[in-house]
Amino acid sequence: MLTDLLQNIYQRISTLGKSIKSLQVSIDNLNKTFGEKVGTLVSSINSMAENVEKEGEAQKLLFEQIGDETVREIQKLQEKIGLKDLEELQVKLSGIVKSSEEALKPEVVDLLLKEVLEGVKSLKEGPIIQESKVNDEELLKKVSSSIPKPKTPNKGANLKDFGPPPGT
Repeated sequence: MLTDLLQNIYQRISTLGKSIKSLQVSIDNLNKTFGEKVGTLVSSINSMAENVEKEGEAQKLLFEQIGDETVREIQKLQEKIGLKDLEELQVKLSGIVKSSEEALKPEVVDLLLKEVLEGVKSLKEGPIIQESKVNDEELLKKVSSSIPKPKTPNKGANLKDFGPPPGT
C-alpha cells in the first residue's frame, strides 16, 4: 500500500509537472503574443504622433501665411483710403492748433491791439504835414518809433508748448 501510495504521489507529481510544463508553454506563447501586440501598439502610437506633429506644423504654417496676408491686405487698404496720411495730418493739425492757441492768447492779442492803438494815437497827435511833402521812409520811421517794443520776459518762454519744429 505504501508503494501504491508512492506510485500515486509520483503519478500526481508527474501530472503536475506536465501541467506546469504545459502552463509554461502557454505563458511563453501569451508573452510572445503580448509582446507583438504591445510592439504593434507602440508603432501605431509613434506613427500617429508623427502625423499629428506634421499636421500641426502644416496648420501652423497655414495660419502664419493667413496672418501675414491679412496684415498686408490691411496695410494696402490703409494706404488706399489714406488712413496713414490722415493720422499724419491729424498730428500736424494738432501742432498747428497748439501754436495758434499760444499766438491767440488774450494777453498777446491785447498787447498787439494796445501797440496798434498807441501808434495810431501818436500819429494823430503829431504835426500834420502836407501829403505832397511826406516821404514814405519818414512815415515808416515815425510809426516805428512811436510803437513801443514788446517786453519779452524770457527768450523762448512762450515757445515751450509748441513742440518740435515741423518736418522733424
